[in-house]
Amino acid sequence: MEQFSEYLVNFVLPGLGSVLIMVLLGLARHYIELLKDTRLRQVLLELVKAAEQMYGPGKGAAKRRYVIEQAQQRGLGAVRREDIEAAVYNLQKGRIGRV
Repeated sequence: MEQFSEYLVNFVLPGLGSVLIMVLLGLARHYIELLKDTRLRQVLLELVKAAEQMYGPGKGAAKRRYVIEQAQQRGLGAVRREDIEAAVYNLQKGRIGRV
C-alpha cells in the first residue's frame, strides 16, 4: 500500500497537475481570443460608422481604405474585407431595426 501511495504522489499527481495547467492555459488562450474578436468587431463598427458619416452614400472603396488605415493606426493589424463587410451589415441591420 505504501508503494501505491508513493506512486500516486510521485507520478500521478504531478501528471494530473500538468494536465490541469494545460487545460487552464488553453481556456485562457481561448478567452483572450474571444476578447480580441469582440474588440475588433466593436472597433470596426465604430470605424465603419465614422466612414459612413465622413464619406456619405457610395464611395465604398474610399470608406474601406479609411477603415483599414484607421485599424492599422490603432494596432489592429491587417483587417479582412469580410470583417469590414460584417460591420457594414451589422450597421445596416441596426438602422433597419430602428426604422
